[in-house]
Parts: sequence; C-alpha cells; structure tokens
Amino acid sequence: MNLATPFKSLLRRLSGRLGTPMAPPETDPQRWFGSLLALPNPDPILRDMGQAERVYYSIAADPHVLGDIRSIRGNFRGHSYRLNVGRDGDSKSAAALELCQQWMDEHQPNALADWLEVMWQMSAAFMTGYRPHELVWELIDGKYLPAQVIDRPARRFKFDAHGNPLLVSVGNLLGEPIEDPYLFVISRHMADAVNPYGVAVLSSCFWSWTFKTGGWKYFMKYCERHGLPWPVGRYPLSTSEEEIDKLEAALAGMMEAGYVIAPDGTGLELLVPNGSGSGAAPQMHMIDLANREMSKALTGQAMVAELQGAGARAASETALKRQESIDDSVRDIAAQSMGQIFRWITLFNFGDGVASPTLEFFKHEPGGKDRAETYQIARNVGARPSRKGMLAELGIPEAIDDADALHPQAAPAPAGRAGVDPVPDPAAAFAALRQVPGFEFARAAGMTEDQAVQLASDAADQAIEDHMIAPIAQMLAEFEAQGRTLDEFQAALVDLVGDIDDEALREVLDRALTYGMLRGAVTRAA
Repeated sequence: MNLATPFKSLLRRLSGRLGTPMAPPETDPQRWFGSLLALPNPDPILRDMGQAERVYYSIAADPHVLGDIRSIRGNFRGHSYRLNVGRDGDSKSAAALELCQQWMDEHQPNALADWLEVMWQMSAAFMTGYRPHELVWELIDGKYLPAQVIDRPARRFKFDAHGNPLLVSVGNLLGEPIEDPYLFVISRHMADAVNPYGVAVLSSCFWSWTFKTGGWKYFMKYCERHGLPWPVGRYPLSTSEEEIDKLEAALAGMMEAGYVIAPDGTGLELLVPNGSGSGAAPQMHMIDLANREMSKALTGQAMVAELQGAGARAASETALKRQESIDDSVRDIAAQSMGQIFRWITLFNFGDGVASPTLEFFKHEPGGKDRAETYQIARNVGARPSRKGMLAELGIPEAIDDADALHPQAAPAPAGRAGVDPVPDPAAAFAALRQVPGFEFARAAGMTEDQAVQLASDAADQAIEDHMIAPIAQMLAEFEAQGRTLDEFQAALVDLVGDIDDEALREVLDRALTYGMLRGAVTRAA
C-alpha cells in the first residue's frame, strides 16, 4: 500500500485549517446568541442572588472562615519570592531578568500595598473565582514598565464565551471588549472554557454559612429558655385569683430582682436542666457541622476539622500535608499572574522570542539534625562538603575569633587495668584505622575499592586483636594461674570494657582462648 498519497492529502487539509478551531463557542447551539454578549457567571450565588461581592464579604467576615483565611494568608506571607531566568545562557533573557528584578526592587506597586500584598490579592482569587489588576504603564529610564499595579473590583469585569475579559463601565453596563490586553492582568482560580469566571471557594461555603447564621438565633433562644433555672411557685388550693396573679408577677420580677416576697404557705422551687440526653442543642451540632464543612472547602482540613480534639497524629499529619498542597496551589495563582506581567515587560523592551523571567516562592527553613548528619556522612565517604555552606544551611553563625568559637568536647579516657591497655573509643579507632600504613599504601598503589576495604578490614581485626583480645587473653591467663573464679574474671572484665551480656561475654572468651592457645602453640614451636 502506498502511504505517500494519503499523507500528502492529510497535510494539505491540515495546512488549510491552521489556526482555525472547529468547535468555537459560536457553533454551540446552546450559546450561539450568548457568544455575542457577556457569558453569564455560572456561580449559583451570582445567578440566584446577584449580590456576589456583598455575600462573599459577609461569608469572609464569619469568625471561623476568617480564621481559616488568616491561616492561609499567614502561610502565604511566610514565604519569600525570587525571580529565575527564563532561559539559561541567553544574554537577552538575563537582561530581562535584571530589568524585572530592578523594577520590583525600586518601585512600589501602588500607594496601599507592597509586592507581597499585591501577590496575595492575586492569590485571593481562589475565594471569589477571579481577581483583576490594572497596569498603568509609563516610560521609565527608556524602558516600558508598569508604574502602578492596582487592584480593581471584580464586579467591573465580565467574560465572553472565549474567556476574554469585558470591562463594565458607566457607558457600557453589559461590558465592552478590552482592545489592549496588557492593561489588565486577570488572576483566576480553576477557570475553564465552560466557566471563565473561575471557581469561588466562598461560594461552596454559602449554604453552610447561611444555616449556621440562622442557627445562632435559635441557639440563643435555647440558651435563654434552658440556660436559666425555671422558678415554680406553689400555692394552696384555696388561694384566690388575685393572690395567684400577685405571685405570678412576683416570680416574673424575680428574674431581674433576684428575690421574691410571697405570703406564708406559698411554695417556691427552682428547676435546673440536668444535662441528660445528648447534652448539646441540635443548633449547636449544626453550627459545628457548618464550621467543619467550610474548613474543608477553604483549607482541605477535613480530618483536623472533624477530630474535635480526639487526637490522631497520623491523621493530623496527613491533613497538614493536604493543606500545604492547597497553599502551594494558592501561591501558584500569584506566580502565574506575575509571570504574565514579566512576559509583557520582556516583549515591550526586548522583542519577541525572548524568554521572560519566572517567579518562585520559597521558604527559609534552617536544616536540622538530619541535614547535619548528611554532611557528616558525605565527609566520611571522602567528599568535601562546604563548611560555610553547612553552617549557612543550618542557620549557625560563624565564630568571630577563636575565643568566640565552640570547641569539641574532649572525650573522657576509658578506664583500664594496670598493665592492660584500655579499649579504644570506636570513633577514635575508626580515625586511627584510616592512618594505618597498609590502608594508605593500598590507596596510593591504585588498588580497587573492594581490595582496599578488605585490607582495611584486616587491619581493623589486627587492631582489635592487639588492643582488646590480647589484653583479655593475658588477663585470663593471669586469673587462671592465680586460681581465681570466672565470676571474678567477669567482674574485672566489666571494669575493662563496661557492661556486657552473656552472649557477648561468651564470644569474647572464645576469641581470647583461641588467641591464647595460638600464641602458646607459636611459642612452643619457636
């Protein structure tokens, strides 16, 4: 089969459709008319109430919601940011990076906010779906740069079926197309072709917030009714209606006055709820449920919000990682919006085809014990890690002089018996092992790593035999010649090497006896 003809035919058809979509919004039978105007926001609050901003601000003012938002904001502002070059090795990309960095260092975005606050406003699009900022361009030192980056109300913008922003103004309440897209940067959260307005997290909190707010009213009524004791007045059967009315009035005034005067023979009793049953009012359960549901939407902390102090460390750690991933996605919104501004700055000042800088958030976290051990392992295997770099990563300042420096604490010398060498410290023995002439010779002679390790192992065995097994064998021979017991030998051995279990004692004795017998055989043979 000849594939050349079909391939050429497909290539010709492809050339005729370059840059031409086949399923644009104009061809959608459900939106063919709406594609000519602003696309309605599919958010249920906007559609049903038409007062999105007022509702969103009301939800955000809820103490529980505000606490979650402040937590997200605190995590956001706890990070620093830096600019990275768009393309390594490209001089124009490096110059674009320098220009954007200088622009952010020398210019405040507007009179009300710093750069980190502006980027938080961009990231706050996750709460309302989208967040617009206007760019006011000026020619500064021969460079086209935004002199101001100003936050604008979301109600000033709509979107058409293609996702393009439409500016709402006094002259055009339906919204007019923006001819110069570089005048505005629109930060959006989870926007797509169906919903260019983005997904508003506060919208998912609406019903929980509504029922919680309504539940407070009835919960307060419950507290008023059942939170105070009920005064119950008792009167004899022969009491007149006039006296009963006076008693009732006295009981009503008792709640304010704190006392009551009643004729002799009248009974008074205070009934107090004993807390039996479920304990809390249904409204309180509903308020707790609403708080948990809103926390799920905002921070993803479903486990932490529902534990209610039960205590589950694994679940809490999992929820914390989940919140960290959500916080990362929130910062990504600001990084993308700032990246769009960098692309325009690069285009206007360096031309097309130059890679623009990117913005990255990071957090300074001093390394801990695990990181210090990593440096130690690297040093032990022969690497040469930077001492200055290690101190900087661990957050440890360099000493000013020798008097200011902390010196290693000298290890105490191990106790030993008279005439018997003490057992060397393992760390000191390892350091001494690296100085064994045979090991140095092996490395200098170009031996393989396995051969060098085997040579070092043999040297280590010899060092252990000379400094530990030989003295124990000598001490065992002395005890045997003196007729002393094994218990006395074990007690003396503890003084020499420290506490030792039965299995280790048996192994040491076997090696010492073998050593003694071999040395005796060699002596007799000589």
